[in-house]
Amino acid sequence: MKPRKAQAEVHADAATTISELASAAHPRETGGLLLGWWVSGRVVIRYAIEVPDPNATTNSWSRDESSAQAALDMALAEHEHPWLGYVGDWHSHPAGHGTSGQDLTSIRRASIAYEQPLVLVVHRTDGLIEITVAHRGAHPTTRAPTAARQGQEA
Repeated sequence: MKPRKAQAEVHADAATTISELASAAHPRETGGLLLGWWVSGRVVIRYAIEVPDPNATTNSWSRDESSAQAALDMALAEHEHPWLGYVGDWHSHPAGHGTSGQDLTSIRRASIAYEQPLVLVVHRTDGLIEITVAHRGAHPTTRAPTAARQGQEA
């Protein structure tokens, strides 16, 4: 199946959660999982949850798979939405730069394993978020930065 161009819609609550968690972790990076669903060619991001990395630094954050699975299981049980599932990752960049080449490679590679597109959200220190959508390993589409405190469609 040929990858299709997908769009992402970030709910205002998810954008606010990301911004608040990034501010609380500053000057270290933090990150976590994006929860939502796919509908009509769009990825709807309804929630963002944190997966803390005790070894995070000012320029790195790593997702521990067992901690991520536990956080995902807890969030799915809490929200009980029948469509809700993992749709991507997010993390902060307190150094002020946007999505890195390593970030793009990671989301592109991760998307190979999924039938539906995956999203990467990077929070910048200027309060903007960058949204990248990758599908089946295809070159991701990075959208222009958008305000983190507003629900945005990329």
